[in-house]
Amino acid sequence: TYVSLDEARDYCTWAGGRLPRAWEWQYAAQGTDGRLYPWGNHTCDSCWPAFATGNTFLGPEPVTAHSPAGDSPFGVSGLAGNVWQYTDEIADEHTRSVLLRGGSNYRPDGSHWYFPNRGGPGSGPPCTTHNKYFLFGESYERAGTVGFRCVYDRPAPATPPLGPDRAAGIGV
Repeated sequence: TYVSLDEARDYCTWAGGRLPRAWEWQYAAQGTDGRLYPWGNHTCDSCWPAFATGNTFLGPEPVTAHSPAGDSPFGVSGLAGNVWQYTDEIADEHTRSVLLRGGSNYRPDGSHWYFPNRGGPGSGPPCTTHNKYFLFGESYERAGTVGFRCVYDRPAPATPPLGPDRAAGIGV
C-alpha cells in the first residue's frame, strides 16, 4: 500500500476515524470465542491469500477477495494474510515502532528471519501473532506489505433530559 504510519493516521482522522489499538484489531478478528483465525479454528486455503515468496511483489489482493468465507465473526474482511496492518505505536528514548497485525501473504526471498508468516519458522495463526515494525523516518516506513484500516468510535448514547420529577429528586 506504500503508506506511512503518519499518512495512515492522517487519512483516518480525515475520514472521521482512527487507527485501531492492537486489542481492538484482535477483538475484530477473533471475536469472543478465542478463535485462531478470523473464520474459525481451522486452516482454510480459500479464506485468505495464497502465500508467495520471491523477488517481485504483485501487491495485495482486494480486501473482500476472500469474503465471506474469510470474514471475522463481526463480518470484517481481509484481516488475515493480505497485508500487515498498523495498530499501536511504541516509543522509548532510543527507538520508535508500531505493532503490526494480520500478516502478509508475501515474503521476499531471504527475509524469513524478519517477518515470520504462516508456514515460516516461528509463525502462528494471525489472531494470536503480531510483529514489531521499527520506524526510521517517514520516507523509510512505506511498504507494499503494510497497510491500515480505520476504526470509528461509537457515539455515546444520549442521556435523556431530566423531567420535573427527576430534577426535583422525586422517585429517585
